[in-house]
Amino acid sequence: MSSPETPVPQRWPATVADNRHRRAYALVGLSLLSALQVLDPTLNSLALPEVAGELRMDPSVRAFASSVGTLLLAAAMLGIGILGDLRGRRRVLLVGTLGMAIGGVVCAAAPVAGVYVLGRVVMGVSTAASFGMSLAILPALFRPEELPRVFGAWLGVQSAISVFGTIGSGALQASLGWRATCLIIPVLAVVFTACGALAVPESRAAHPRRFDVVGVVLAAAALICLMGGFTLAGELGWGSPVVLGGLLLAVVLLAAFAVWEARSPQPGFPIRLFAVPAFTAACVVGIVFNFANGVIAMQLPTVLESVLGRSAFVVSIALTVMSVGMLFGTLAAGEAQKRLRLSARTMFTSGLLVISLGILLLGLVRTTTGSWYFAGCAFIVGFGIMWAQNSESAVVMSAAPKEMVGSVGAVKPAVGQFGMGLGLGVVVPIVVGVLRSSGATGREGIIAGFTEVMLFIGGFIVLCAVGVHLIMARQPHLQSFGSPPTED
Repeated sequence: MSSPETPVPQRWPATVADNRHRRAYALVGLSLLSALQVLDPTLNSLALPEVAGELRMDPSVRAFASSVGTLLLAAAMLGIGILGDLRGRRRVLLVGTLGMAIGGVVCAAAPVAGVYVLGRVVMGVSTAASFGMSLAILPALFRPEELPRVFGAWLGVQSAISVFGTIGSGALQASLGWRATCLIIPVLAVVFTACGALAVPESRAAHPRRFDVVGVVLAAAALICLMGGFTLAGELGWGSPVVLGGLLLAVVLLAAFAVWEARSPQPGFPIRLFAVPAFTAACVVGIVFNFANGVIAMQLPTVLESVLGRSAFVVSIALTVMSVGMLFGTLAAGEAQKRLRLSARTMFTSGLLVISLGILLLGLVRTTTGSWYFAGCAFIVGFGIMWAQNSESAVVMSAAPKEMVGSVGAVKPAVGQFGMGLGLGVVVPIVVGVLRSSGATGREGIIAGFTEVMLFIGGFIVLCAVGVHLIMARQPHLQSFGSPPTED
């Protein structure tokens, strides 16, 4: 059954097929399902200090457990996107969400560290299906001119659920322990899957194409080598042959992927999109703001709970304040674009600068700094993330050819989770390296190393904002591509 108000034909569930509000119901269902990907890293970072203590994780295992989910999410995204285009986006979406429930149960029941890591592996691959298809279905339901408003609502629901989920998880963990925290995602996944089954329509590419096995394998292997190299750097050092070899292999594999996709008669991903300034800038912005998100999600619980001795409930409040900042950022971005007609260039640059401000303020903390200060910095970072993300989502997905919304949709979470993985897995070895080089010990030394790294990261994000501003000088506005894109 096709729908005249949608860009591509849809097969609607019987429960909403004849309802004039069916697209709104579908948006609610997709927003709920996508919110699990936003909530999961926060819950994992909140539980991980207690998990590491009870299951006796050494630092390298803990770093791997913190980043393996995001690593596999990024690695699996392209294959999942193509599979959704060919086999049905709704089907892949619902199966992936149920997979998240299974992964969460495995983590909650883990008797040893290895089983917990296995649960995170299942969670990462399943999240690729759940979040990736939620994102891919939106441009099949809504026209390009509607996407900024649609993504505002989509991100707003994610932020609201993140706020309430973080508050509830902190109280739950304080009373029942980390295993109860791990069960939050499974419970929500089952409920949201039922909502999605009732409201979300099925769609797929009108013309079948082959599954790009070579492209999928090259992309996945490249991301695994890249993230694996960063993770091992904390244990083996940046000069280790294993680390350097992994990073070099990742570069070679990414180059091979680009060449393969450019020459393939039926590519899994339209590599030509990276020739468009707005699309490339959006990808850079996605990496940077997710990197900042990963830094906060990993470093705040570590510093507040493990170094300064604050309770898990206090940590959850700080992370909740960040989620509140995200919610305000989403609402403010929507209003600013509606009333002031700000360009994507302005949204990107200003959002990254706000993020850098929050990170730089963390470079001023001391052992006596109150928890409220950490929460305030997290609020600023969260606001900046969502201020930039609304335009980033609209730019990326408006670029998607109708036959390849799953494949192109893979870009946003793939680059985002790459950035998140960097924030979760790379900052820890950098902090450890700074401490080792300075010989600092004790709380004072650890905080000094932390502040030094935060100042460096804040400065780096400022440079990224300048770079994005220059890239977007050639294409400052949102553009929709119905045919192979060209530069302005």
